[in-house]
Amino acid sequence: MNSILFYDGDCGCCQRSVQFVLKYEREPVFKIAPLQGEVATKLLPVNLTQNLDTIVVYKEGKMLTESNAILFIAKYLNLPYLFLVLFKVIPTPIRDYFYRIISKNRYKFTNSGKMCKIPDENVKKRFLN
Repeated sequence: MNSILFYDGDCGCCQRSVQFVLKYEREPVFKIAPLQGEVATKLLPVNLTQNLDTIVVYKEGKMLTESNAILFIAKYLNLPYLFLVLFKVIPTPIRDYFYRIISKNRYKFTNSGKMCKIPDENVKKRFLN
């Protein structure tokens, strides 16, 4: 089974992040689903579907959040973004501290609101509700 990348479907910055992953992943690895959707409700604990300040990667019953999710995603990206995995040497509490700062301020990074790029048919198949 592919990994599922869960994101805040109402956040323009999060939507752009998903578009970034779709554009730069070496091969299609991730299914994409909003934290507010049915798939998230079925697979994730309530605290993760109510906390929209984190990205979640779900793979084989395991969940990665915050910087660990970002580094997991980075393993599947093209160069130079693949080098983000080097941040793994930084202790998780420090990485997550900076992740939370960005996450709490993500609405300031985009003014696109809920606008989202319409994906082509091949990419559309990867989106879950």
